[in-house]
Amino acid sequence: MKTFKVVAIYGIGLVFCKLIGLALQPYVTSQLGLENYGKLDVLLVLTTLLSLLITLGVIDGVYRFYHDDSQPERLLGQALWQVSLCGLILTSLLLFLSPLLQTLLPGPPPLFAFNCFIYTIFLNALNAIPLAKLRIDDNATRFITVQVIIALVQAGLILSLVRTWGVNGIAFAGLLAQLIGSVLLYQQWPKPSLSLNVTLLKYGVILTISGLLGFISLGAERWAIAHYLGVDAVSPYAIAMQWGVAASLFIEPFSLWWFPKRFSLVNSEEQKQQLANITILACQLCILVAAAIILCGPSFLRFWLEPAFHYSSILIPFIALWLMLKGCCTFLNVGCYYHEHGKGILMINSLSTLLSLLVFIFILPMFDILVLIYCGISIQALRLVIFYLYSQYHLPLSYPLPSLFLSFALICLLCFCQQYQLTFLLMILTALLCFQVYWPWRHYCHYRDVLRGLQP
Repeated sequence: MKTFKVVAIYGIGLVFCKLIGLALQPYVTSQLGLENYGKLDVLLVLTTLLSLLITLGVIDGVYRFYHDDSQPERLLGQALWQVSLCGLILTSLLLFLSPLLQTLLPGPPPLFAFNCFIYTIFLNALNAIPLAKLRIDDNATRFITVQVIIALVQAGLILSLVRTWGVNGIAFAGLLAQLIGSVLLYQQWPKPSLSLNVTLLKYGVILTISGLLGFISLGAERWAIAHYLGVDAVSPYAIAMQWGVAASLFIEPFSLWWFPKRFSLVNSEEQKQQLANITILACQLCILVAAAIILCGPSFLRFWLEPAFHYSSILIPFIALWLMLKGCCTFLNVGCYYHEHGKGILMINSLSTLLSLLVFIFILPMFDILVLIYCGISIQALRLVIFYLYSQYHLPLSYPLPSLFLSFALICLLCFCQQYQLTFLLMILTALLCFQVYWPWRHYCHYRDVLRGLQP
């Protein structure tokens, strides 16, 4: 089946790319130490923030309108022009102000590394347009080939430079890797259309503001940790978060295939039921990934890292729950993205951002990182409920919710048993969760027939 082949290619390639970076982690942490690794993470967080500003939600807009546009190639050209124009303005401004901005960051990180990251972010935003076209065309092989080459080049350069250049060497390695990626994608670059697509722009701006608010909820907390608890405290948290995100890559192949297609399943009741079934399946896959992290993550991090970083093993089970809820939000909010204005997403993220800021200001200074994570889990749970209700209001779907609720209950029990080292119960609950997810879909939802029907 072509669908499974595409998902498998995405999966193998993305996991390989991530493993390349994670395989370097013991060496990089030993070379940098707690303080410099914290400075590096401050720059990585900056990458997330600036990427949102440069792309202006264009990629999500392309996925939303590409199938409905009478001139899809022109839409891609307009998207490239918007990213180029915004990127040039923002990059020039950041480089001009870099000596000032660099000193304002926690740490602060080296100026050379700061400038390298700015250039890298711009190139990465431009490369996202041809990569999006490859995803829309289901050209998974080409997509993954480019990503693997970029990852290998970057890893090789890091090994060569980190011992002598430290954080500067890692930043420079990322810049050179993105330059090579731009060359590899030359055949996929669309012809720029020197005009603005108003629909794409309006849709993207709302999503950008929403994304910035989401960044404050999950991303900017590392700057808050560095500010209140010191740069050293960021490193164990960042490593636990990196491994949590890395494990979530097991769901990423599914997302890469699914997100460009889901809006094509709203034209009939049968298609809407397919959309609902696959959405819940995706949420349950997020839960299974979280279960794997809770089961294996703490022991692995104690084995993988130096003792100075072992606090990561305590944090990772709770981070797994946090990321699981965040992942479920991205799948259950399809109705929020269905309308062109996207205002509901902005309102929901505004609420979660406000709550997160209150946590950063009033709770984090008095407690530790674990309390911050507990609050993050609670906020994501509230966000999930609101997203679901708002999505149902705009695009009612018949979700098989009882199965999802049971999966949530089992994953909470699994986390509880991990904290008290109840190994026997951990094994039983993990097996029960896997069985519980598989069985209803196997007998009632016929997910294989659903996926087969989505083939082009």
